[in-house]
Amino acid sequence: MELFNNENRISSILKNIEMQSVCSVEKLAGKLNVSAKTIRNDIKELNYLLGGYAMISMNKGDCKLIVFDQKGFQEIRNKIFQQDDFFNSPQTRMTYLFWQLINAEEPYLTDDLSEEMKVGRTTAISDLNKLRKIIGKYQLKIKGKANTGLKLVGDELHIRLFILENIYEQLYLNFPLGAEVREKLSDFQKKLSLDALGFGFFYRFFVVMIQRIESGHVIQELDEKYMDLYQNQAYSIVDEFLDEIENVKAYEIPKEERIFLCISVAGMRTPANTREIEQKISVSEDVADMIIEMLDRIHTELDVTVIANELFDDFVYHIFFMINRLKYGLHIHNPMIDDFKNQYSVAYKMAEIGKEVIEKREGITITEDEMAFLAAYFGVFLIEQEPEEKRCRIAIVCGSGKIIGRLIENQLKRIFDVEPEFEFFYNGNFAEHKKNTFDYIVTTTELNLETETPVIFMDEVFDKEYIQKKFHNIKYLADAGHDIRRGIDSLFMNLLDENRFFILNQEKSYDENVRIMAETLMSQGELDTEFADRVEKREKYSTMILNQNIAFPHTRNMLPKLSLALGVYPKPPKEKGYEEVKLVILLGIPESMEDDTVLVRLYDEILMIGKDVKVIDKIRSMKSYKELLLYITEENNIFK
Repeated sequence: MELFNNENRISSILKNIEMQSVCSVEKLAGKLNVSAKTIRNDIKELNYLLGGYAMISMNKGDCKLIVFDQKGFQEIRNKIFQQDDFFNSPQTRMTYLFWQLINAEEPYLTDDLSEEMKVGRTTAISDLNKLRKIIGKYQLKIKGKANTGLKLVGDELHIRLFILENIYEQLYLNFPLGAEVREKLSDFQKKLSLDALGFGFFYRFFVVMIQRIESGHVIQELDEKYMDLYQNQAYSIVDEFLDEIENVKAYEIPKEERIFLCISVAGMRTPANTREIEQKISVSEDVADMIIEMLDRIHTELDVTVIANELFDDFVYHIFFMINRLKYGLHIHNPMIDDFKNQYSVAYKMAEIGKEVIEKREGITITEDEMAFLAAYFGVFLIEQEPEEKRCRIAIVCGSGKIIGRLIENQLKRIFDVEPEFEFFYNGNFAEHKKNTFDYIVTTTELNLETETPVIFMDEVFDKEYIQKKFHNIKYLADAGHDIRRGIDSLFMNLLDENRFFILNQEKSYDENVRIMAETLMSQGELDTEFADRVEKREKYSTMILNQNIAFPHTRNMLPKLSLALGVYPKPPKEKGYEEVKLVILLGIPESMEDDTVLVRLYDEILMIGKDVKVIDKIRSMKSYKELLLYITEENNIFK
């Protein structure tokens, strides 16, 4: 939890740009809660600091890091992250203030603090006020007055947790431990087969513990919940290690300190190799049962089957360690929260369902940082359970000669994991008898033929990302029993038409409106005759409100069609409990559908709609499907 993150924008901007090949200025501005102009000015300053070893280029609102000299860039990068310009940064000043207050033997005068930092009294007071707000979340307080002296009040455990989560690097980056202690630490890492991530977690706790003990700040007592760790397997691991450290240090390390170090083992980041750690730490069957309940809930609410595959054991340990972290008050920072929300929205929705299960069973509150880690697992599960791509046959119909056909072939090869088989037709001379023998027909010229094979019209030189998305959507629609309409690339919009767009009556109940939508599709032969009854029955035991603005009634369709309808409330419904609902998306999922990839793609688009209240409000004002289609394709392509 980097509570100072916004104070050091230069460092945050560099970290964000480093993590992505191309990064949007607008996205950075949103993340750091400043204007785009501020970000542009910071990038100019950053380019100056990079001293020619690297630069951040800006083009049409996108920025990209270019490194000319890796070694020189690395040195400057480290200086930027370490804040070598000591008191020029509010972050560093607040770190200094905190350090002085936790080590002070008597109240500290504000004038003394400002003089030591060589800043004005007003600046010091401003920094102290900011620090008060931040440490308040750790049950810590700064008491006293500026002219009589200040002191920090709070227990030792919370002081350490604040240090670990916020300012460890500034205080302990090069902390001297001695050769013998470092050797013991190395042996400990090898014994548990900990990777750099897991060991780094333990190492930080150990360094803070040793420094605080040796400076006379020993943990005197702990909450009852921490005493549970005394019975944990992590305690015996830590206990044995600290017995060896006592022999080197020649002083006793009390039980409370051993329990503190236990937190880092019981709540460690999941190691890359869980097979080694399971020899030392076993997980109860309750955790596996909890995961099975999560997967069952996901299937019930989304009709998507998640297969945990060979990562199941890793996921079990991740949940186990996460629960311990949250139970014992330890927070870890995840810089990818926004990325998971935006780019892996279905996986994030699954994480939200998992969150409800865990919180109910364990009585803890899962943070957004931990939610993003949960979503990462679900994202991997979804990707890895996609069916393997088979070799497909593609007809290339080209009116501009052989060279253009070859150009299209070479670009299409890059889209598929398995290289397709191609057949070429020039000057519009397409063999009519072959029209249904291909998986796709790609043409740069108009074809007047009826065929079940998806036909893709494209320019002779095309955008790879655009055409890749188009191929995927065609595949999804084919799997769902639909054809793609020219010029409409969204799966969601292709499943809609004028007959599946409804203006809902706010005077009627939610159930009545849903039944009208379902019965209309039933009469069109899109849904089976019992569908409306099944949706109504399902609503009684599980609410289908996707978020406060979107209702999502869905269940199995006994006909082999994926059928979707959209209902809009021009005015708020009057029924109690549904006043906030603005859109109703009805979905019938064919019983015969074996591949959930289509559903995941569709859910992703539905969740995109729900991200922006302004978009929802605009859609609810639409009077027809045509009006909606023009808005989505011309004004605001939210599915892009």
